[in-house]
Amino acid sequence: MRPPPSKHASKYGVITLRFRKRSRTLAYAQKGGNQSTADCNGVSLDAHIHALYGLALQRPGKRVLMIGCGGGTLGTMLARAGRQVSIVEIDPVSFRLAKRYFGLPPNVACHLGDGLAFMQKTRRRYDVLIVDAFRGEKIPDHLKGATFSEAVGRCLRAEGVALVNVCLERKSDPTADRIAAEFKETGLAVRLLDSPGGERNAIVLAGQVRHLRRPKLLIPPRAGEKLTGKELRAMHFRRRRAIR
Repeated sequence: MRPPPSKHASKYGVITLRFRKRSRTLAYAQKGGNQSTADCNGVSLDAHIHALYGLALQRPGKRVLMIGCGGGTLGTMLARAGRQVSIVEIDPVSFRLAKRYFGLPPNVACHLGDGLAFMQKTRRRYDVLIVDAFRGEKIPDHLKGATFSEAVGRCLRAEGVALVNVCLERKSDPTADRIAAEFKETGLAVRLLDSPGGERNAIVLAGQVRHLRRPKLLIPPRAGEKLTGKELRAMHFRRRRAIR
């Protein structure tokens, strides 16, 4: 991993890359939201990325569609595990930085465009669909709601699973429960993997999710392994709360 320039212009907001020489880690941030942090091998330091990775590897089948790239750490990890990864990202700068500085492999198919539009048009069906797309720390509005949930169901194979990463602002934040309820209304089974505390990441699971187990740290990063493992172990399945 080579130290990159710190600022990168994008019409979606300046992207900041922060290289820490002592730990040899690289972080990617945009509009106040930290989207990726990787060690010198391109392995994520973020517990929720390892959760998504561990859940995805529990499903049979190799075809994975990802909405959102950032530094591409999850795509890199899944491709190295033998998955056929396709990533849809609206920002071309994201793909450029992921390939040049984070080690996104050339065999990852990169599609430039809007994630919802891609899901509505593609004829392919996927074993795992991962949504990890943000503006700052907010999921874009069109990647929530009934239209989005229907597009997700359309993209999945019969035994497929959708995994949606959600940033929560406070303990009572209903965003993850609301997304789960929307999936439920379209006929998909749902589960929630959540963390304790206020500001945190939760994962909404939809589709054939009944037998999925709590993910473990399968690829320890070369920096911050203890903290990443601790945060991952804190994530538990919980019941979906009623939305008022």
